[in-house]
Amino acid sequence: MTLVRLFLLVALGVALLSMGWTLVDRSQPAPLPSLEVEVLNGCGVDGIAARVATELEALGQVVARVENAPRKDYERTLLVDRRARPLLTARLAERIGGIPLLLERVDGSDVDVTLVLGQDAEELGILTSRPSMLR
Repeated sequence: MTLVRLFLLVALGVALLSMGWTLVDRSQPAPLPSLEVEVLNGCGVDGIAARVATELEALGQVVARVENAPRKDYERTLLVDRRARPLLTARLAERIGGIPLLLERVDGSDVDVTLVLGQDAEELGILTSRPSMLR
């Protein structure tokens, strides 16, 4: 085999490999295991809980309910783990936007986690990372 043929074979192999590599989208994070989520509006911004719920469902989460929180003055958004599943809940907290995670196990809870939206909710990664049909 001549040196030119060997070079062309190697170049063709590299080109095919790089084309195949770009076909696999490695920029998307691994899918999250599905959790049952309660979304509470703790900031008073109309419609924001529904927007977040839509984005959570797009991530494969099950939104059990969307309601107002007892207060509307939460400064920061937070995620409350109700069933002591901190590893899964931490992954969801990171995907939402690196929000604080609280562990508050509630025996008999009908949801895995409660997401309380605070004054920072409109800047969450879950709302700003991709175009939304509702904006």
